[in-house]
Amino acid sequence: MRCVYQARDGLEAHMVADLLQQVGVSARVQGDLLQGGVGELPAAGLVSVWVDNEEEDRALEVVESYQREQPDLPSSRPSLSPVPAAGFLSGVLVGFFAGVLVMLMLLR
Repeated sequence: MRCVYQARDGLEAHMVADLLQQVGVSARVQGDLLQGGVGELPAAGLVSVWVDNEEEDRALEVVESYQREQPDLPSSRPSLSPVPAAGFLSGVLVGFFAGVLVMLMLLR
């Protein structure tokens, strides 16, 4: 057996394996159940797609086609922009006054 694709996660690996099976290449996903151990295991390189040695060339063609069709994705985690200090302070003040108003209404 040969590894033809290293996936980001189990979902992507199963998509690639299904693409291979649609063209008649028997594929197997390995490592998808290891994702539950992230924290104890490295976070990347756990999930891969494997095929028989004889089907490697055809599988690599399908994988290359799949990769060409994928859009360039930003990093898997969205970048968080820092909250400006003025925006944070105004949010705290609005929350404080809303809390005071609610308490005054409840005490009446």
